[in-house]
Amino acid sequence: MRNILEAGKMKIVKAFSFLLSFFIISSVFGPLFLSPAAAAENSGEESARVLKATWGASGGDWGFPSPLTFYPRGPGYVMTSFCFDSLVWPEETGNFTGLLASSWENSPDGLTWTFHLRENVTWHDGEPFTADDVTFTYDYIQGKAAISPIGAGWYNTAVIESVEALDDYTVRITLNQPYAPFMQQVAAVIPIMPEHIWKDVSDPTKYMEDEAAIGTGPFILEDYNKDQQSYKYSANENYFLGKPAIDTLIFVKSTDPVISLKVGDVDEASLTLDQVQALDDSENMKVIEGPGYWVYRLRFNIPANTILENTEIRKAIYHSLDCEEIQNKVLHGGGIAGNSGYVPPYSVWYNPNVTQYAYDPAAAEKILDEAGYDEVGSDGIRLTPDGEKLEFQLLYSSDQQSQRIAELVQSYLKDVGIGVVLKPGDTKTVDGLVNAGNFDLAIYSHGTSTDPARMLNSFPTSTGWNNTEFVSLANQQMSTIDEEERRELVDRMQVLIAENVPTIPLLYRNVYSACNQDKFDGFFYTPGGVGGGVPTEYNKLVFIYGEWNGQSTASAGNDTASSMDSPSMNAPGILTALMAFAAVFMLYRLKR
Repeated sequence: MRNILEAGKMKIVKAFSFLLSFFIISSVFGPLFLSPAAAAENSGEESARVLKATWGASGGDWGFPSPLTFYPRGPGYVMTSFCFDSLVWPEETGNFTGLLASSWENSPDGLTWTFHLRENVTWHDGEPFTADDVTFTYDYIQGKAAISPIGAGWYNTAVIESVEALDDYTVRITLNQPYAPFMQQVAAVIPIMPEHIWKDVSDPTKYMEDEAAIGTGPFILEDYNKDQQSYKYSANENYFLGKPAIDTLIFVKSTDPVISLKVGDVDEASLTLDQVQALDDSENMKVIEGPGYWVYRLRFNIPANTILENTEIRKAIYHSLDCEEIQNKVLHGGGIAGNSGYVPPYSVWYNPNVTQYAYDPAAAEKILDEAGYDEVGSDGIRLTPDGEKLEFQLLYSSDQQSQRIAELVQSYLKDVGIGVVLKPGDTKTVDGLVNAGNFDLAIYSHGTSTDPARMLNSFPTSTGWNNTEFVSLANQQMSTIDEEERRELVDRMQVLIAENVPTIPLLYRNVYSACNQDKFDGFFYTPGGVGGGVPTEYNKLVFIYGEWNGQSTASAGNDTASSMDSPSMNAPGILTALMAFAAVFMLYRLKR
């Protein structure tokens, strides 16, 4: 009997020893075994600061983000600017701050600019940045302009006579003539490229290796997916202005940015006013509004269409359009009607004293009658002297706003006897057809610069309207340093545009951005835009000076530490103490 009791005592002791060991282990390693969710929350992926954005349904693929391969529209340049820096850059006020240049000065005659570069700046691959990279870049882009249309169309190197490195961190740029918007259109636009990577690249349009995206910028390209129309960037932890406020920046295509914002697929999106209003029940969304240097204009194929080449016909078309009503029906107050002088009224360069074209169908019909199109067919469409229909094909991008504008233009022109055949296409298709001259009329939308050098001087190229007086004024205003003299020249340019109607600015759309403040706060619209005039909220300085409102790695650690004081986390310790007391008590009773 005694042996049986002794054996029972031993089993109880072993049992309590096991339980005691289990609870001691649980009290130490409980968070690992008992709280897998908490472990996941503390993982690096959960604590990473990831911001997802979208440019909306207008497109997602803007080309490979290197200086000579991006798609030559504003978004393409912005995607590239995340990786590459220029000498200077516009800040939130629109004033220029130094990026790769820490300071600069120019000669009184405007011909010589000297830039003092930042020291201890490195490329993404760790190589040092020096003045040689600046001289190389300007020479390379100027030399490759004939190969890459981006070089010729986006970067103005034609005004540059020479670029020389005075020492490792001083560069002197000499111009062949004074160039009034040099800072806006050259120093703040041309992205500096690493000589050690590009010096042996003969055709930059075909160079899309990983090294082609290496710059000094705040972000490093991790992935570009043309098929998925997405971009992924990681923060440059060694950026000379400080590490970005986010760890990862991702751009994805969204067919419905409002839904994407609401369900959390994206954290930020560029929107229209209608889309902003659809977010009215989303309390965590911060919406900002920017000046609408984004124009929708009716473009004529002046060189190739003998009817549209007639200025009087273009005036008749202008009188047939109610631009204010178009704005109200398309933007619902999210913009303003176009101005016949092309420069929007909120620009400092706006000239109100130009010819205006009020909505006047009767005036339009009179002009058409006098031009020889007074005979009307049974379908209400006018006939040419040859008996053909006075009819044009209207090309437009198939986004919702462009389509609505095209339908309204078709209706207005039909009312005065002009036939319109609609032809939709995606943005790149429309761009290709317009650039090739394969169109009659086109609804064309794009950002414009706040500086007339880029806003107006491109008219001969972008409209096919080659007016010798206009070209002369354009050349003069670029080289005029005195601002009042320059303003007089720009005023006269607007008068000529309004009198000749080379294009019809239908409306200017305001720009809007909505961002989930639980993630990030700090977006702004730059007066004058970035990259020479791109009206966007994606000024890269946003990500340097913005504020991350989500969970950081540090806060995640603090949360874990504070949660260790909660009853749930200390329950194993309390239970251990109770079990230890019970074990001692049972052993005492067994001994007795």
